Amino acid sequence: MKTACYGLIIFLMTLNCFAQTNETAITEKIRAQIRAQIQEDGRVINIAKSLKRFEPLWQAADNSTVKVSRNLKYGPDQKQGFDLYQPVVMPDTPSPILIFLHGGSFVAGDKAMYANVGYYFAKAGITSIIMTYRLAPEFKWPSGTLDLALQIKWLRDHPQQVKSGDVSKIFLFGHSAGAQHVASYIFEEQYQIKNDGVVGAILASGSVYDTAILKNDADPQYYDYFGRDPAKWQDMSVLDKLDGRKIPVFVASAQYDKDNFQYQAATMIAALYKRDKTMPMVKQVLDNNHLSEVFHFNAIDDTFGPDILKFIRSKSISVR
Repeated sequence: MKTACYGLIIFLMTLNCFAQTNETAITEKIRAQIRAQIQEDGRVINIAKSLKRFEPLWQAADNSTVKVSRNLKYGPDQKQGFDLYQPVVMPDTPSPILIFLHGGSFVAGDKAMYANVGYYFAKAGITSIIMTYRLAPEFKWPSGTLDLALQIKWLRDHPQQVKSGDVSKIFLFGHSAGAQHVASYIFEEQYQIKNDGVVGAILASGSVYDTAILKNDADPQYYDYFGRDPAKWQDMSVLDKLDGRKIPVFVASAQYDKDNFQYQAATMIAALYKRDKTMPMVKQVLDNNHLSEVFHFNAIDDTFGPDILKFIRSKSISVR
């Protein structure tokens, strides 16, 4: 009888192992296909195609360890909202808080498209906020920066609603247009709120740190946000405002980013090196394009996430 039971247990374990191996093989096949497709596409930015690639992997991900509170509000406008991602099991010590700002050429984008970012970091134990902000052309510079300030103020004023997170250890993570808004907040001190708790920033493939590009037929949608008055552009450049508060910065771009994103990252890195006489943390996200740089979170191999987590944890330790 015992021999039969042992045999059944071994059989079931073998069957389960085979199923897991088969599932892993299928997932790896999909991942390999996506990597090949990204390489083939090169620098093309195609949101519909990218979503079609990644959505099956997002849907297959096990997110059972994450609690999501959706459609919370930090301001009265329809776009002034956010989703909160927290570990189901509350940590013994409140975690740092990550605020993510999406891209979209200043005129598009929504928090719902980036749930994968919230899930990924919450699974890693980091309380995360995916926020939406007001968009151009209705709302122009510096509305994105002002909305980020409002989101941070909400956190500061409502710590009891984010029990898993430490509001004195906030990290800002912006991608594309979102990275410009983050850069604007951390460098343009007139927009910062008092006691904001911001201790680090991740700038991924920012689009307009240097507004000089607006003189050279930039993306037409950039003008919807920054306007078309050259006399005002210089004052909108964050590169001239690096003196003052020195929040630690992690600068990243994707291997298959377009020239402007590569230029903006290089210019920011050079400016920070000139200011600090030391390099900021830098990452080129290999085998990724402008969209997969953030779409691959919670879906495909970790080419960016572990470095962000190291940055967050190292800067959190230094905070007293």
